[in-house]
Amino acid sequence: MSLDLAKHVLGPGAGEVIEMHGPTAGRITILVDPVNTGNTDLCALIQTLNPGASVPVHRHERAEQVLHFLSGRGSVSIAGHEVEANPGTTVHVPKGVDHGIANAGDVPLSFLEATTPPGFQEAFRSMSRLTEPTPEAIAAIAGQHDILIASG
Repeated sequence: MSLDLAKHVLGPGAGEVIEMHGPTAGRITILVDPVNTGNTDLCALIQTLNPGASVPVHRHERAEQVLHFLSGRGSVSIAGHEVEANPGTTVHVPKGVDHGIANAGDVPLSFLEATTPPGFQEAFRSMSRLTEPTPEAIAAIAGQHDILIASG
């Protein structure tokens, strides 16, 4: 099998960078997905949340995730429980389980996120283009990509 190493081996600082605004302010670096890598059954990215930013509680009906925290200090809400998310913490999120992430510190919170199957990274691409990322606009895009934001 021939392999295009330029698509499958990324050096430091490589990847598709997306700037996020509003309540999820920060940066997402997509490392592996069907757009950048070609046919694949997963998506891997690094998400960095600015101080005070958060990912609202949501669930995926078709996808499961692994979150591995790299730097900063935060918390993860998973299945109604709050757990600390410090460097080295890993959280597995099964299909259908409510979860959310908050930056509780005064420096960016970064984590590696691997999801199978891929698809919701397209929501990030769309959300990054919103000029006014209201909760309603975010929820509308999210709902099209298996990101079901909890109400209330």
